[in-house]
Amino acid sequence: MARLLFAAVLGLLALLHAARADELRYKEELVARLSQRVPDILRTYDSKTGRFGTGIWICGDQHAMYPLAVAYATKGKSNRYYKSPELLRVIIKAGDLLIEKADPQGRWVFEKKDGSTWGMVWMPWTYSRWIRTFGLIRDDMSADARQRWTRALVLGYTGISGHELRSVHNIPAHHAMGLYAAGKILDRPEWCHQAEAFLRRVAAAQSEGGYWAEGGGPVVRYNFVYVDALGTYYAMSGDKAVLPALERAARFHRQFTYPSGQAVETIDGRNPLEMLFPSADSNRPLPEAVAEGNVGFTFSAVGRAYLKHQWAIAGRDRLAPDLMASLVLYGQEGPIEEPQPAGARQTLSLVEGGTPRALTVRQGPWFLCLSAYTSPVVQSRWIQDRQNLFSVY
Repeated sequence: MARLLFAAVLGLLALLHAARADELRYKEELVARLSQRVPDILRTYDSKTGRFGTGIWICGDQHAMYPLAVAYATKGKSNRYYKSPELLRVIIKAGDLLIEKADPQGRWVFEKKDGSTWGMVWMPWTYSRWIRTFGLIRDDMSADARQRWTRALVLGYTGISGHELRSVHNIPAHHAMGLYAAGKILDRPEWCHQAEAFLRRVAAAQSEGGYWAEGGGPVVRYNFVYVDALGTYYAMSGDKAVLPALERAARFHRQFTYPSGQAVETIDGRNPLEMLFPSADSNRPLPEAVAEGNVGFTFSAVGRAYLKHQWAIAGRDRLAPDLMASLVLYGQEGPIEEPQPAGARQTLSLVEGGTPRALTVRQGPWFLCLSAYTSPVVQSRWIQDRQNLFSVY
């Protein structure tokens, strides 16, 4: 009966969504879908240790606490986990493991599932999810647990504030977003001021074309990191100074995305084209192939149009729980930019400093991309030669 009721609710939400084709609405639906995904998230949870995941433990395994915390803290008609004492215990134990595994400075070993290690780090993705989780559950934590987490988060963000916000890059941008959240949640206004100044620098460093350059031009997939950091920061701060950068980035991604939802690799200095289908007889694309976007796209009509296109391909039911959580917590619903008339030809040129750097042509099922990006040969292992010039879809 519960499953039938849940299916009926989702069906009604889908009808309402279809009735507003010129808008992007998703929050009520995603609260229900996030609740539905909680059992899957808990499947790898070890109640003895507080760890999530399988194989070698890495600090990123504990990111599962964040969507669980949003499910715990968000009311919804179909959300049976709202204020669940059992779920609260799971979340607290997940954070306690991070405290246990940290060194005296609040850092963890940067380890990957293949066993490779990259030194000690204040992992930005982990800290940002941990501090946001704390903001959602702290009022319901016991005094002892709240004090444990407060001490640990103050320690970590003191290190981040002192060492990690130097040059503008994707990782420091995410650190700054987390530092802003920490400043608000832990009542450290100086952290908020520091993060604001840095993220305004990030917005100012954006290229004319709407991307953040690495290796002499765009790195399309890494651009999402900047958009997520600025978008989440805007949702927390209301700082309109970053909105133009978010809109330019959304327009960039809308231009350089294949009709299939894959990011265009032709102008990307680092990432190849993702395989769309797992096999020749499959009709559902691989989740990692179709970019799902992030909360930063919700603050402009063009960004919401981009998300609507991507989610229609990927399927809202397959969005990552982590993304659902951020969209529920921070996303903005609203009108979308009007799409091109069916069959019309659209030619767009990316111009920087008066010089065309890339061109896209879109008509019906066809898509063409030309790239004029070049860069000097460098010795860095992370920067590759720009050899792609032309692609046809």
